[in-house]
Amino acid sequence: MVILHTVLHSLKYLLSGLQSHCPFQQNRLAGCSDASVMLMEDMSPTDSAQASDLAKTERSPRQEEKWQKRENTLLDNVQFIIDDVGYAHFNMDRLVRASDVSKGTVYNHFTSKEDCLAALCCRGMEELKDMFLRAQAFDGKPREKALAIHYAYRLHMKLHPVMSSALVTARTAAFVEKTSPQRSATIRRNDEALFAIAFEVIDAAVQAGDLDITEDLDATVITFLTWSTSYGINMLEDTGFEHTISDLLEEKNIALIGANVLMDGIGMKPLSKEWDYRATWQRIAEEVFPEESQRALL
Repeated sequence: MVILHTVLHSLKYLLSGLQSHCPFQQNRLAGCSDASVMLMEDMSPTDSAQASDLAKTERSPRQEEKWQKRENTLLDNVQFIIDDVGYAHFNMDRLVRASDVSKGTVYNHFTSKEDCLAALCCRGMEELKDMFLRAQAFDGKPREKALAIHYAYRLHMKLHPVMSSALVTARTAAFVEKTSPQRSATIRRNDEALFAIAFEVIDAAVQAGDLDITEDLDATVITFLTWSTSYGINMLEDTGFEHTISDLLEEKNIALIGANVLMDGIGMKPLSKEWDYRATWQRIAEEVFPEESQRALL
């Protein structure tokens, strides 16, 4: 129930920003590099944001490159610690001990443990955005491209379970309050960019005549339903779901089944009774994500 409540809270957060059309379609923004400069946590959010922007402006390209390299190394340590002991036992002191820099330097990059998790989210969202773009470029019908988006989500969760869980956790009210404004803004921009890619796939089906929309079930709503269904299925299957049910589902491709149930339900053509989407799923694995699929055993 805790997981379900958190997922629902996350979906409510995303849905609150949606309109009857996709407002992000022409506005794919960059990822965490725009908001990677963090100051000491004794500063106010306003002072921290202003000082962050100023510090980045004053750094030379070489200094900026060094800054980003160090932040990526720190994030590697964050992910290793969380993988090892779990987020509940992660703290800034552990990160300092695992790093070869001073405590002040660590806090210059991350204002808090929550900010560390948000930064990890940014990294995961950047990787997921790349996978979405590759899925969108899949050589197939619009519905097959939509299925490739489902596959990308499934694959990313298999490869990066810590990041996937963090994407939900970092949106809860308690975390947002302790995350730097810059990092929170970056997460929202990445949400917009990811949604825009998924929206374009659904809109392509509409333009091709493969999907009819209505006032209540327009392209934005369908995009949200597609994304949330995929996320919910994968999250429940892989994180703490009742073991007996998980065992019963083990032999079934529940991600593919769920995608087909949803897309058949909204009437996206070709329907699953008219097309071999198992073959499409295999093609996506082999043609779009061959190396990642082997690592994830998909």
